[in-house]
Amino acid sequence: MAFKQCEFCRRPYEDMGKSVCGECLLKLDEDFVKIREYLYDHNGAGIEEVSEETGVSRKVIFYLLKEERLIVGDENGSVNGILKCESCKRPIPTGRMCGSCKKEVVKSLNDSAGSYSVPRRIVVEDDVEIESLRGVAKLQLK
Repeated sequence: MAFKQCEFCRRPYEDMGKSVCGECLLKLDEDFVKIREYLYDHNGAGIEEVSEETGVSRKVIFYLLKEERLIVGDENGSVNGILKCESCKRPIPTGRMCGSCKKEVVKSLNDSAGSYSVPRRIVVEDDVEIESLRGVAKLQLK
């Protein structure tokens, strides 16, 4: 049984694949709903305004952006450099990596995975699929 320290409350919790404990995960879901409802009525509001008006911290807003639950940008699709790809540092609207860097990671993992028996497929995102290969994750673009 592996334990981690919660990114938000710093308490130890049993690792279930997230960087936050169950209690904080529930709080994040509540905060997401507050933000979503605010943005329905105030489309295009900035991070500072959303934080002030909803009472949700900037840390939580950035966490939700990196988890791809929120998208930043204006009507023209400009992302204003608030989030940057962790690999190439280009501005991105959500997540941790831009599309081209994600593709590079997928290609690299596919190249290193080699050939294995027919795996079980699990769809993770619209453009990426993960195949479970006896302990090795092989990603494929659809």
